[in-house]
Amino acid sequence: MTSNATHEKHIPAVAPEDRVPMSQKLAYGAGAMTDQFTVTITKNMFYPVFNIALGISPAIIGTVLMIYRLWDGLMDLLLGNISDNARTRWGRRRPFIVAGGVLTGLFLPLLWQASPDWSHTAIIIYMVAAGLLLYTAYALWAMPYYSLGMELTPDYNERTRVVAWRAVFSKCTVIFGGWLLALAALPAFADPGTGEPNVARGMRAMGWVMGAVIIICATLPGFFVKERYYEKETKKQGKVGLWRGLKETLHCGPFLKVMGVYVCQTVGSNLVASLGLYLNIYYVCGGDQKTAYIIQGLKTTVIFLPGLFSVPFWAWVCEKIGKKGALRITIAMGFLTNILVWFCYTPAYPYLQIVPQVFLSAFGSAIWMIVPSMQADIVDYDELHTARRREGSFSSVFSWTSKLAMTFTTGISGFIIVWCGFDKARYGASQPPEVLATMLRWYVFFPMLFWTLAIIILHFYPITAGRAKEIRRQLEARRGVV
Repeated sequence: MTSNATHEKHIPAVAPEDRVPMSQKLAYGAGAMTDQFTVTITKNMFYPVFNIALGISPAIIGTVLMIYRLWDGLMDLLLGNISDNARTRWGRRRPFIVAGGVLTGLFLPLLWQASPDWSHTAIIIYMVAAGLLLYTAYALWAMPYYSLGMELTPDYNERTRVVAWRAVFSKCTVIFGGWLLALAALPAFADPGTGEPNVARGMRAMGWVMGAVIIICATLPGFFVKERYYEKETKKQGKVGLWRGLKETLHCGPFLKVMGVYVCQTVGSNLVASLGLYLNIYYVCGGDQKTAYIIQGLKTTVIFLPGLFSVPFWAWVCEKIGKKGALRITIAMGFLTNILVWFCYTPAYPYLQIVPQVFLSAFGSAIWMIVPSMQADIVDYDELHTARRREGSFSSVFSWTSKLAMTFTTGISGFIIVWCGFDKARYGASQPPEVLATMLRWYVFFPMLFWTLAIIILHFYPITAGRAKEIRRQLEARRGVV
């Protein structure tokens, strides 16, 4: 049997007709900033705003975030199918991208308008209602957006390059997200009575800035990116019902394997991710929030260039050893990162905690590049067996499953903080050493269990570069070149 590496050596350069114009790559990549603002940055800001600033229990916050993910996942399933079956003069993705982008930008600032003068019950009700509005709009944008990325080119390697631009814009947004705590804690937003940092007040202002950026970036793919398959193939394609589409998607073996790897990687990281901020503030910085927030910002600044430069590196690795081999390396880097955390999170040298983030940056860039590119190959595999292109169905099922996993991890993460013994009301800024030691052990070692399982699942993934090329050849022999 020919090895994956041998297949890779015979992959030709991208043909001119398979290349996505740079203008479209940039427009598509810019949309990734919407995902960062709406999902990653919003999740990261919830505990500092609603727990530390507004006093809501971490367990309640985790439950609210869990509700968001469940709702978001259900909306994904519905809107992915609607997008696949849409037939408009502008295509089946672009109208939803524009409408969803505008609504997401309008609803996101509302999430942060809760007032400290409200009762805890009122704040919780507001969190739930505003979040459901936001994530309904986000799903309207996200499913067509990610589906569009899978149909921009039929080339195995060009797909990775398209997703690489998405990773570049994500990295640029991460800088803002890393400094957002420091910006929200500026003296201009300080508590008028005490002069202490008030991140809840700061986020009420910063949310409007984020919303404006979203409206611009989220709509660019809808205006400037073309749907490659629509006119010649999918416009004439028969519509598929929601349940039939789900059944066919969940019977696709390669898809289930990639989904399993991704879920294990992300669950392992996110189940204890919220502990990182608490360890920074209460363990490394001894309760000094100002210093902790500055270090948090420095982390994202220092890792920006390594993370950005890792994007072309991972694209090169995928072309040399294949996407499967590249994904294996990213998992190994996850282990290395957590080992470094064990030694670098120390009160003696607070800024040393920045070092592991360099490796984490490269680890994060890779998974967000490689997995979406693999999904595009899987859509071809599925078309060969079903004679239909169903990017929306794969996007929605993948998103729903990952968000279901994230729902579990997000909900449990708040309880993990409590289980570790953290209690700000009882201990204030000085937590007992045994509590902080427990939090550190969970943060370092627990993700490794899931990453080990991810390596095992990845071993059985069947689509190499050579196999992807053969699938494309068979498709074009059957329905012609698109």
